Amino acid sequence: SQGGGRTGRGGSAVTAMAEVHPRDIEVQKEDQIRINRFSRLNLRYDELEEEIQGLKKNVQTYKDAIEEAEGCMEENGLSYRVGEAFTPMEEDEVTEKLGKLISEAEQRLKERADQIEEAKTEMDILKKELYAKFGDSINLEK
Repeated sequence: SQGGGRTGRGGSAVTAMAEVHPRDIEVQKEDQIRINRFSRLNLRYDELEEEIQGLKKNVQTYKDAIEEAEGCMEENGLSYRVGEAFTPMEEDEVTEKLGKLISEAEQRLKERADQIEEAKTEMDILKKELYAKFGDSINLEK
């Protein structure tokens, strides 16, 4: 009789817990496609963010190198690294090459910033749609 009493209470506790949880929502194929798209965008967003940080670091490094080159007073004091070798160069050549590298990096930075904004916009739309259907049953935060 005692064993039956425990089972009864355990059963009602399970029923009460089931009532507290969000209702079961069937995941349709379209929903799964949206979830997968969000996941891929999220990964792409992280990759772009990492690349943007690297590009910003490169731009700063190039700017620092220009300052160093402009401050170098020694005759034949500048060498430009090409692969594994260093080549002596004039200050004007060095600053021109570094300026070109800065321009290229800043262009890529702009492109990546545009791409990350596009990804974020699409992720926000998908989040809104998926949270509208699944509510707290789904977690789409970073």
